[in-house]
Amino acid sequence: MRLNLALAQIATRLGDVESNLEKHLNYIKQAKEQKADLVVFPELSLTGYVVQDLVATVAHRPTEDDPVFKHLLEASRDLDIVVGFVDEDMRHRFFIASAYLSGGKVLHVHHKVYLPT
Repeated sequence: MRLNLALAQIATRLGDVESNLEKHLNYIKQAKEQKADLVVFPELSLTGYVVQDLVATVAHRPTEDDPVFKHLLEASRDLDIVVGFVDEDMRHRFFIASAYLSGGKVLHVHHKVYLPT
């Protein structure tokens, strides 16, 4: 089996999820045009890396109802996507996370275990 992989190294804007989402969608479009099967974004690609006090304002839940993830889930109908974000769980705890999106669905969310010290 052959897998065409696209790695998207993007310059994010700290805390500007909407701008970063737009960049994601552009890179996804480019990856699709180049016949990629999977596009992988870096850790915290939707938020920027040193979010500190912004965590609560940039956190999202990877669901169809989320205003950011609904676009990414739609884009994942054409190719698989791995995206980095801040995840907020049902108990309002925050995690550095990556989501694997495929076929319009969230197949897996991975929470980072060892945070930077």
